[in-house]
Amino acid sequence: MKKSILAFYMFFVFTASAQDDKVHLISLESENNIAIDSGFYIDSIYDGRQVKESIGTVYKLFKEKVPANFKKPFIDELRSLFTVLYPKNETKKPISVRINELYITETSANTDTRRKELASATVVLDIIEKGVDGKEYILGTYFSTREDTKSDVTKLHPALIIAAIKNTFENYRNSKQVYQSPIPFDQEEPINIKNSKITEGVYLNYKDVFNQHALSLDNYSINKYKEGFCLTNKRTGRVETAFYGFSDGQNFYINLFQFSTVRYYLKTEIMNDLYFIDEVYESNLDFGGYYATYGGMIGGAGGALAMNLMYNGDNSSELKKIPLILERFNGTPTFLSDKYMLRILESNKELLKEYKKTQRTPVDKKFYYKRMFGIKKAPHLRGLFYLLGLIKNAFGYFFFKAFKFFSASILVLKLPTHTLYMGVLKTIVASISLFSFLKSVNVFFEFSLSPLNI
Repeated sequence: MKKSILAFYMFFVFTASAQDDKVHLISLESENNIAIDSGFYIDSIYDGRQVKESIGTVYKLFKEKVPANFKKPFIDELRSLFTVLYPKNETKKPISVRINELYITETSANTDTRRKELASATVVLDIIEKGVDGKEYILGTYFSTREDTKSDVTKLHPALIIAAIKNTFENYRNSKQVYQSPIPFDQEEPINIKNSKITEGVYLNYKDVFNQHALSLDNYSINKYKEGFCLTNKRTGRVETAFYGFSDGQNFYINLFQFSTVRYYLKTEIMNDLYFIDEVYESNLDFGGYYATYGGMIGGAGGALAMNLMYNGDNSSELKKIPLILERFNGTPTFLSDKYMLRILESNKELLKEYKKTQRTPVDKKFYYKRMFGIKKAPHLRGLFYLLGLIKNAFGYFFFKAFKFFSASILVLKLPTHTLYMGVLKTIVASISLFSFLKSVNVFFEFSLSPLNI
């Protein structure tokens, strides 16, 4: 009886602990933070991250990954730190920074002696200064990664983040090079999310891709590396791993940053509001980090996604590949696993039947995903094709409803033709905005059959 009570108590404690540890909170306040002798102070801080849900992931109970965040709001936490490290002084130069990436990771370390974990913190930021015209310009991009190994590394992250930040600004202080053509920066500039064309250039940030602010590609060389590509600075010979991506005028190559265990760029195909990556090696992706950050949005495979992908029972030693889709605006991923493909094709029996006859290769998955959603290399058509699919599926139902009420309007209520036309027009507009033709039918009823029109 005592053992049962003890077991129940331990289960309750572990469960409560797991509930409390859904998010790991980090504070950068430390007695070791002191002012650094520098010729600048931080004036403004801009959050340019695409992934704002967290600052990374850490291991918790039973080696489950949970998202990590600062205790304070992102900008407030950094401002508190910068005020101490780089205090304002009228004799110093004011600079502003845009944080493109700031994240931590935890992985199992490769060691033969004992089980350890590897913690890392990465910071990528742009240095912004005002020009003689009073406008702000990005002069350079600087980055740093700091790592440490221990049996439990979670408590090391605050110190690693601070060390990475310090090193990033140290790189800026010691750098003799700035961009030959500084990039104009306007925090208030709206994001042109409708833009699907990416011109040749190197892009620092996901917003810059939409607004077409880029460095010249002439200063860099593109080299094939494994299944990806590297970008090398022609002047310094340095391999650049801190940019969001680049375009050679034909294709766009993207950096997966915190969700990838390798540091190179993957070739994408731009399809409306999506980046489509033909295939990535599963071993190079942090599935636990993806799931902890995005939860059930990563293709509907749930928490067992990594297990389903990595251990599919074919006993093959060949590295597994999987297509990956990223939403261009918020970076939300979708993995085209076989289970996910079967699930989304359930509503189209014909496509499902065809897909089951294939080898279910990455090429097959991509082909049937595009067919399912009517995706083509043309801008802004995804919603239209989605709407047409709904219209097709609901046509039978709508026909009888529409016939009934249109007949009532014409024969019984004797509505003016103008009223009918306006009702139809408003129905079409509502169907596009609501992405539901059935819901928009009510618009016709309310407009054409309201007491004011009868």
